[in-house]
Amino acid sequence: MSEPKCFKPGDAEMPYPRICAHRGFNTVAPENSMPAWGAAIALGADEIEFDLWETADGVPVSIHDDTLDRVSNGHGKVREKTLAELETLDFGGGREHFGGLKVVKFEDILRAFPRQAVMNIHIKAASSKEHFSRAFVKRIADLLIEYDCADHAYFMTTPNVIEAAKEVAPWVPLCISSGAFCQKMFIVERALEYGCRKVQMFTPYWNRGMIERAHGLGIHVNYFYSDDPAEARELLEAGVDTLLTNDYWRIAQVRDEFLREKRRG
Repeated sequence: MSEPKCFKPGDAEMPYPRICAHRGFNTVAPENSMPAWGAAIALGADEIEFDLWETADGVPVSIHDDTLDRVSNGHGKVREKTLAELETLDFGGGREHFGGLKVVKFEDILRAFPRQAVMNIHIKAASSKEHFSRAFVKRIADLLIEYDCADHAYFMTTPNVIEAAKEVAPWVPLCISSGAFCQKMFIVERALEYGCRKVQMFTPYWNRGMIERAHGLGIHVNYFYSDDPAEARELLEAGVDTLLTNDYWRIAQVRDEFLREKRRG
């Protein structure tokens, strides 16, 4: 009989500061792949981040770009392909030892890593005015419930998707991005407006004052992203709660040393 999995705390209980493996530990394996998330989780990642697009037949799949050209040997828009069409492609990212990797469905992630880390789920939309399927957002939320991962996930996304999520899955915690479709230096105000528990900042659209304002409002701050140990240390000292990185192990060690020093006073 196999040993039961050791579940990690959910988003509400997981302590800060956290290190989030951006698209998995993607300096050692292709981004948004099972090996990349598996490597990060095996090394103790607090969070994993991944991107979800809707296929032409309504299936959530983990691909970052809106097109297939960079991440696979295919071409064209992700949303114009069915799951069956995507499953014919190689998602090894051109890396010799990962040739033949297949597209990953959201359900594959939930089945392999239930409650093994907090999931920072980036629901993708190509434009601020694009019609966005409420059914797609609801499908993602329903799968979280089905796999008992409702306490281990939040949606990191843009206002158009946030509006859909608030309608069909108001129980899912929300994080607003300071990227496209937002007034970047006013991201904390946008988070307050949309009822988000988190904001995700990036350079140059952040400063200590914005972090302090977020914290004063009970809003946690993500930073996208840092792979540089010196920069990571600066961000942690500035009060960033969750630091996204492509180089999980190296940046996790920076966080661990930061915490050891704090404990020593």
